[in-house]
Amino acid sequence: MNLKNLIVLLLLLCPIAIFAKVLHVSPTGNDANPGTVEEPFCTIQGAVNKLQAGDICLIHNGTYRENINIKNSGNAVAPIIIQSAKGENPVISGLNILNLRWKATDKKGIFVADYNSSGFEQLFLDGKPLLEARWPNVPRDKNGDWDFFSPKMWAAVDSIGNNYGIVKDTDLASTGWNVTGATAILNVCHQFFVWTRTVEGHSAGSNSFNYPKNLGNSVKAEDESGAKLKFDDDRYYLIGKKEFLDAPGEWFYDSSNKQLFVCMPEGKTPQKALLEVKTRNYSLTATANASYITVDGITFFGTAFKFGKDYNSRSSNIVFMNNTVLYSSWTEYFSMPKEDVHEKCDRNYPMIDADNAIVLNNIFAYGAMSALYISGFSNLIENNLFHDFNYNSTLGFPPLQVSKPWEALIGKAGKATVRNNTIYNSGGIALQVAQADNDVFMNDMYNVYRSCWGGNKDVSALYAQNTFCHGTRLHHNWVHEGYAGTPPHQWGGGMGIRGDDKTTGLTIDHNVIWNIGSAGIELKNPDNPTPDMANRACSNTIFQHSKYNKVKSGMIVETHRNMCNQYSSVVNNLSETIYGHWFARPIETLADYSHNATGKVVESLLENPLSFDFRPKATATDVIDKGKVFQDLTDCQFGSAPDIGAYERGDSIYRIPGRREVKASFPIVPNGAIVSADRDALMWRPAYNAVSHVVFFGNDANKLVNSGKFTGEKNVFTLPKLIAGQKYFWRVDATMADGSVVNGDVWNFNVSQ
Repeated sequence: MNLKNLIVLLLLLCPIAIFAKVLHVSPTGNDANPGTVEEPFCTIQGAVNKLQAGDICLIHNGTYRENINIKNSGNAVAPIIIQSAKGENPVISGLNILNLRWKATDKKGIFVADYNSSGFEQLFLDGKPLLEARWPNVPRDKNGDWDFFSPKMWAAVDSIGNNYGIVKDTDLASTGWNVTGATAILNVCHQFFVWTRTVEGHSAGSNSFNYPKNLGNSVKAEDESGAKLKFDDDRYYLIGKKEFLDAPGEWFYDSSNKQLFVCMPEGKTPQKALLEVKTRNYSLTATANASYITVDGITFFGTAFKFGKDYNSRSSNIVFMNNTVLYSSWTEYFSMPKEDVHEKCDRNYPMIDADNAIVLNNIFAYGAMSALYISGFSNLIENNLFHDFNYNSTLGFPPLQVSKPWEALIGKAGKATVRNNTIYNSGGIALQVAQADNDVFMNDMYNVYRSCWGGNKDVSALYAQNTFCHGTRLHHNWVHEGYAGTPPHQWGGGMGIRGDDKTTGLTIDHNVIWNIGSAGIELKNPDNPTPDMANRACSNTIFQHSKYNKVKSGMIVETHRNMCNQYSSVVNNLSETIYGHWFARPIETLADYSHNATGKVVESLLENPLSFDFRPKATATDVIDKGKVFQDLTDCQFGSAPDIGAYERGDSIYRIPGRREVKASFPIVPNGAIVSADRDALMWRPAYNAVSHVVFFGNDANKLVNSGKFTGEKNVFTLPKLIAGQKYFWRVDATMADGSVVNGDVWNFNVSQ
């Protein structure tokens, strides 16, 4: 083929890419400009209006306070790309600056200004959120930030006299307020939801108020254990009254008189501070069927984004990568009745309804609701950090929600891959995954159900349920540090991993679960199942569980009711106990119940669980080579048979779940640790996208010796013989696909005498 014909062919194959535009946006620009780097647009929307398939919008430093709607789509060879300019950090903000005429009131630190708003939601002061005035006040943490996970943010009811629809609280009576008409956020005895309702029937000095008894079917006469609900552990807080404005950092909006009140921190006045008001719940949206759009390297502040309309009108091939999303949701309005839906209720958080979407290497931090809801087919959620979400613990808004367990979504979502994410500091659960054939692995989830007060005890960190989850696998995850703040229960207090009511076709394998308030794993099944409904629990390690349970249930595989789980398998698990129901009911009929290690103090069999080394000890003869090869779930085998539990001693790969950094991280042993002279190996979390690593080791930090190359996922460095009393140093450098090297940090450990 001659050159002329080759050029013609290339033009026919890639016409859009050849003529793609690069449009620039800067706050110093003008939307009448051509969008060049010398003459940029002023708004992102101005550039987006002109984007066609293959075009790139480069956003330069600045804060963009606008509603951006993407109407056009890219295609498979020429996506539309919206990204930060190289080395810059543009911010899309949902906030507008408040420039008001403030006046001091007769109360110290409280200022007032006229402000006409029809939907006031949230204020920020110098980039930090203020709070709507409430009772009781939210305490501050050691850094001076709001401590939403403190029990003191909730009012505790009296020990007697409470019932459905009635709150009794002596502390409220002592305030002397009449709170009729206030808004109550109710964390009441219902097991897993929070509601917002209007206070009724209260008078000044009274210790009792009413709320509507329309909280739904989850308020039942009995809990899961058969115990009657007592309502004596209810919690609540109140907003919506000017009397509650008494703490620095609070605000109150008087909608009748159109006045905004702010209680400023000591020494500050509104005139000398940056006050911003949230005005845009969604600052970036796209038409329902938008496709092949990439958003890369942008900070979202005080706002969210939305792709797709719903599960029936989905986008496709959306890539959301390398972004930071802060304070994406803020609301006090939960589970409102349909006839009283509040304009701010339950909706303002990031949403992606799309197929083949990729959410990659982002940071999501701080929000009252979910960090991300994503639903559709074949989506990838990889290497993200999610932290500090779901302040009120309601089950419907975990930090990461992958679809919903609704019949309406059957055949419209599933096959998601969720891997290498870190999720921590959740008021309720960490991750809910729904619909069929999902693959959830190598995620680190901890510090969960931190706002589960007032009876919110029926929770788990990693949650799936119903026949809709068939074909889903939950594996090689760490789940730890989760105690619901409820009184001791026979069964509640927060579980690790749960396949809830009517779960079928769920596989739970090679997970490590520890420091959990209730059972490590619970696995249910329909009554009288068919063989295709079988579940599997294989090679899990569970210890330090059931803090709030009289019976220490490491794993519960429901077998007590109508032959449920009769076709399921429970194999190679390391757990102190495995029961067929709560209250130590024994396992009944299972297809395969074998090669499990029970009756042992699990942590005593592990190499060093305090340092995250969950390999079986070399001396753990009850575990090593005592498992069996099981279906497609056996990772590897060293010796005559697989080891029991999540890790195989002798494996060259030690899986460390969680988000990977640009360089090697998470040293095992930890930096500065003291080890015994018989310590055998060092491990690390691989760098993100590295193809290999090189370990440098020695007793002089300045003269480390190249001690071996480790390709792919291999990350176990066998130590030489250690000398007692010696200090050692080590570093792990990562090599990328392009040959570049990212040097690691220098870590150290000491050998005990």
